[in-house]
Amino acid sequence: MSRAILIDVENRTISEVDVVRDEQGSQLQSIYGHLKCSTFEVVGYDYENDVYVDEEGLMYMNDDTKFFKLENYPQPLAGNGLIMGFDDETGENGDTKLSIDEVKSQVKFMSAFDVALSVRFGR
Repeated sequence: MSRAILIDVENRTISEVDVVRDEQGSQLQSIYGHLKCSTFEVVGYDYENDVYVDEEGLMYMNDDTKFFKLENYPQPLAGNGLIMGFDDETGENGDTKLSIDEVKSQVKFMSAFDVALSVRFGR
């Protein structure tokens, strides 16, 4: 089991969650469950953490799509985010050492309209 931080765009909440392993030792189903998606990609957060996001978040985008923007990432991300730690030497994911408050201070929740405005006017 790994400690992760879930960025929930529907509820606009940031909370600690557990990413569990199945009988085969895989965390995939747990990650998919938290993200509420069927495929994900990983983007860098900092030197010790990654953010897992819905790889198809923009594919089915509409006026109701919810986003979040990380202070240290160049663009808004569609759908939920899951921050997990990683070991640079082994390449394995694991517990994040970030606190909820650290993440809250770096996340801005956005609507599709907010994203459109930021693209158009550089906000």
